[in-house]
Amino acid sequence: MHLQIDDSIDWLNNSWNRSSEAGLKENRLPDDIRLERFQLSERRDSARKLISGLENYALPLFNQMFAKTNSRLILTDVQGVILGSWGQEQFACRLTSIALENGVCWQEKLKGTNAIGTAIIEEKPISIIGNQHFINQHRFISCSASPIFDHNGKMLGILDITSEQQVHQSNTQLLIQSMIQKIENSLLFDIPNGTIRVDIACDQTLLDSGWQGIVIANEAGDVIAHNQLASQLLDQQEIIGAPLEHLLEPKDTPFVYRLHPQSTKTIPKSVTYSPSSELHQGDERIENAWQQACKVIDNQINLLILGETGVGKGEFVKALHKQSKRKKYPLVIVNCGALPKDLIESELFGYAPGAFTGASNKGFQGKIRQADKGILFLDEIADMPLEAQCRLLHVLQEKEVVPVGSNQSHNVDIQIIAATHKNIEQLIAEGSFRQDLYYRLNGLVFHLPSLRERKDKAALIKKIHKQHCKNEQVLDENLLDLLERFRWPGNIRELDNVLHVATLLSSDEPVLKLKHIPDHISKSLISRSNINTLERRPFNEEKEEISLRETVEDTLIKTYRANNGNISKTSKILSISRNTIYRKLKKLGVLPN
Repeated sequence: MHLQIDDSIDWLNNSWNRSSEAGLKENRLPDDIRLERFQLSERRDSARKLISGLENYALPLFNQMFAKTNSRLILTDVQGVILGSWGQEQFACRLTSIALENGVCWQEKLKGTNAIGTAIIEEKPISIIGNQHFINQHRFISCSASPIFDHNGKMLGILDITSEQQVHQSNTQLLIQSMIQKIENSLLFDIPNGTIRVDIACDQTLLDSGWQGIVIANEAGDVIAHNQLASQLLDQQEIIGAPLEHLLEPKDTPFVYRLHPQSTKTIPKSVTYSPSSELHQGDERIENAWQQACKVIDNQINLLILGETGVGKGEFVKALHKQSKRKKYPLVIVNCGALPKDLIESELFGYAPGAFTGASNKGFQGKIRQADKGILFLDEIADMPLEAQCRLLHVLQEKEVVPVGSNQSHNVDIQIIAATHKNIEQLIAEGSFRQDLYYRLNGLVFHLPSLRERKDKAALIKKIHKQHCKNEQVLDENLLDLLERFRWPGNIRELDNVLHVATLLSSDEPVLKLKHIPDHISKSLISRSNINTLERRPFNEEKEEISLRETVEDTLIKTYRANNGNISKTSKILSISRNTIYRKLKKLGVLPN
């Protein structure tokens, strides 16, 4: 039998011809070329960075997409030797019948037309579906493979997904390309002498997509490596060796640039960049606040940050300190609301030896002098007593501080950042906050949104969960939906605490579910009062407003499923009788009548 092949697929015709010329027979299973165990171990050791990149960036995506299918993710070296295989174990046993296993060489001349071997020769993505395999015994599988290249264009290996023919999807090749993009990007991060990394994209939302351009430069600011997307976006032939400052000069086509947080050098000020990825996952208000703060932080402009308790004002300031020219000097944080009123002046301004009863005979330098040449962050500034406000105003005006009980002044060079969750303008009107101090502090004022207002809430929840879980645990979609709808009065601080406790309680579980959330929060997540005030997330494809009845029914079903069909737990959490739940679930078709 000979396969009838579309003449337009020249590479497939050519591959079949090469297979015949190699002396292979369609109906005869070819011999195996198999490495000894120590030889395979040596090759795996040489490819350890490649394997690490696969396990960190490709394997989680593969597991999510192919978890319940007869499929394997396969990595080979440039000689076609299988270095590793991951996925369905039962299917792996079946693949041993054709020697598609670790240590076996799958070059085209040895195994006939196959995705791995043919991709090595063609140096491009290849899919071989069922009967397109040259060897008859291989036709029960479908494979998609693609080469992995380093930043110099050198082929490092082949990434392949092999599935049973009937479960192989037409979009598998696209998935392969996404995995390879992530692996190739990860290899860029280990380039010797690479101290600066800049991500480039057409849109802010693409900076963390894995499909952003990436440029790596050395300490001198000269580009030493980049991915293919960077060359496409920058539309410049000679990138290697180019100064980063020239490469990223403003162009006709607008781009978003982001200096990676681990880079040890800043990119030129003329470049618009967005190093705020650690602060948000795509919220425009936080991004705008960050961009504005970055532009003024090194220009003696005081900042005032407004926002509810727990929105992340402290984390914002810590990130800003790392970005500023003062990063080598202290960031001193003072919570004005936590200090007793009779001690706040001595804490801030310091005191002379024996200045008051109980004072140290050595005196105390004070927080302001401790922050000299650095940044002083005055959190909850609105709680500062009026007398201390007057002394602080003097420091801001004269750039000097006089300790309590002393006549000697000390010059200080500090950047002031203040924050509060209170309405300062109202406090000024009430006479509890000095207007002249406010005018000194408000060089740049911005408001950080509450968690319930943030556009990146779902992504933020996933990120915090990932930070706390110690394994490959995933977040249940029903629970994610409930967490996203909740109003979170304690904002990010409350969310972080809840997910931290929940991951500890579910440390041995593969999926974090509602049952793992502490009771006092799980009840609040789906309490009757919460259901009745629930606002459903906007969904672009929905043209009709979802009714409250549908919302309540949807929450009931998700709560029932999140508790693995346990009626008693569902009843307890929702504060609804079991009979009512039975009746509702039967009406909705969840339970049989």
